[in-house]
Amino acid sequence: MYLSEEQIKEITRGVVNISLEDDYYRFYRFSDKQLKVYENTSAGFFSKAKATSGINFNFYTDASKFSFDFTVSNASSRNFYYFDIYVDGVLEKHLGESPMWIKNGHIEINLPEGEHQVTVWFPCLACAAIKNVFLSENSSFRPVPYKKKMICLGDSITQGYDALFPSLCYANRLAQHFNANMINQAIGGERFCPQILDEDLRFKPDLITVAYGTNDWSGLQRDAFFAGADAFLEGISRIYSDSKIFVITPLWRADKDKITKFGSYYEAVAYIADKAKSLGLNVIDGYNLTPHYFEFYSDLRLHPNDLGYGEYTRNLIPLIEEKL
Repeated sequence: MYLSEEQIKEITRGVVNISLEDDYYRFYRFSDKQLKVYENTSAGFFSKAKATSGINFNFYTDASKFSFDFTVSNASSRNFYYFDIYVDGVLEKHLGESPMWIKNGHIEINLPEGEHQVTVWFPCLACAAIKNVFLSENSSFRPVPYKKKMICLGDSITQGYDALFPSLCYANRLAQHFNANMINQAIGGERFCPQILDEDLRFKPDLITVAYGTNDWSGLQRDAFFAGADAFLEGISRIYSDSKIFVITPLWRADKDKITKFGSYYEAVAYIADKAKSLGLNVIDGYNLTPHYFEFYSDLRLHPNDLGYGEYTRNLIPLIEEKL
């Protein structure tokens, strides 16, 4: 049987909206208002906003076969895509391509007898669209319930650069650990941008993580840094006053000792932490969340690889749990 649009919506986590376009279901992690901000300000960010980071199917079924067709398009500065499919929490299929040449495909998996949980993680750094979602005939089907709602805000590291296994980036690992319907609203290269805070977003999170600052420090003058951080943190604390908000200060980076037009990395980190604390937000020191060894970074200086994301998540989870 082929799943209907309503059934696809039931099993999808990590989206603000799903639409049927040219026979494919397309998945959006930003509201129309937020997309308009990026469309009007940055073609690069508008493209990245269409990446399917954090989006996944999650359901129970006793089907003997599960499959779907897909198409992918570039939505970042990285030229690869991968899907991860788990059965009962075990990775059963990792499929994709680097570099991206064949951008259409079919994924099929045979399932053992009985009811099983199936989870499909979409690419973090490409835009994936899906059609012909199929379960073998006369099979049962129900979505996996979730315990929390969550939003992850940030830059490239939160979006998932450069995880080759999308399920292993830290935001997706948080979603798995807390069994959360997590919407990833991170954009590679982004800074504190108060304009993307949408007061009308219908998704009301229990938990929010905020992880900006490294691009602000490396690219902004002091006044612009201060204005952006102040407006964003004040805005999110007001709009989501009923949510637990965790502000993660910038991670270690190999060039942390250089002086930018803002000034010192350490001063930038301190400013973000002090501002967040003054608003009553929970502050997590990011400096020691990832190891200070090049081998944990895909570019040897900034973006964690799959190994680095594992350490990031392992250190981050208990710091969030102790405040929940």
